[in-house]
Amino acid sequence: MHRILFVISLMLALGVVPAAGQDTGHYRVVENWVQFPPEVTKWGSATGVDVDSHDNLYVFHRNDAMPIMAFDRNGKFVRAWGKGMFTTTHFLRTDRDGNVWVTDRGAMTAYKFAPDGKLLLTIGQKAVKGDNESKEAYNGMADLAVAKNGDIYIADGEGPNTRVVKLSKDGTFIKWWGGKGTGPGQFDVPHSITMDGKGRVYVADRSNNRVQIFDKDGKFLSQWTHLGVPWGITVKDDLMYLVDGTENNCLLIVQLKDGKVIDRVEGLSNATAVAVDSHGAIYIGEVNGTNVKKLVKK
Repeated sequence: MHRILFVISLMLALGVVPAAGQDTGHYRVVENWVQFPPEVTKWGSATGVDVDSHDNLYVFHRNDAMPIMAFDRNGKFVRAWGKGMFTTTHFLRTDRDGNVWVTDRGAMTAYKFAPDGKLLLTIGQKAVKGDNESKEAYNGMADLAVAKNGDIYIADGEGPNTRVVKLSKDGTFIKWWGGKGTGPGQFDVPHSITMDGKGRVYVADRSNNRVQIFDKDGKFLSQWTHLGVPWGITVKDDLMYLVDGTENNCLLIVQLKDGKVIDRVEGLSNATAVAVDSHGAIYIGEVNGTNVKKLVKK
């Protein structure tokens, strides 16, 4: 028995078999999954990615000519828009009606578009900076989430601000919560935000190395401190998908019911955003990797 344990330990040390927590190998990368239009030959730094209810994929990347690009479920290019509109592209989300939302961290603004690219709503004041108490200005506009009833939650935290802002569906300020710190309900770079089907709000509190969980009114419920450095998060059904863009460079798949990590994918390149389609395919935006990876189960 001791000899067997010694051999197993040696194999683990040499990387011959995967240790607990390492890449389980349950996913593979799909090569050449996307069909670019003639004007684009490769991704820019991809900071936002999401899918709609029809599995159409939207990508927000740092390409001035085509910053927002839409593809069908087979990776065929459909349309692009936003030329010259953004200062610093950041996150992208779709809502239940198929609208496309993006955040411009450099301009301190967020935009809501119809699926065809028509601008429907602007949040914030371009190039106007506000503090945590501001009702109409932001300073660190990072990510947003849209509730079933249309309420908007903004992670205003990649900058001096350290808060989550709640707005009505027309963009009217309701409240904010947070403030800088390490205590429950406080933040240090609230970088990404998402919601589950029960209306709970999950915030990637990046520099505090945790995900905090709130009810729809900002009441602190719980926190997970075992998931590395959360850069981007999304919820699909009863799972959270979390990317860590630090030296860990990994994707974690986490059970919502208890925070247990049930799968892990290694080998990413500064992963920032993650989305999942109805078939379980995972799309990961890599900002320094200038890529959007597609992963499917083996």
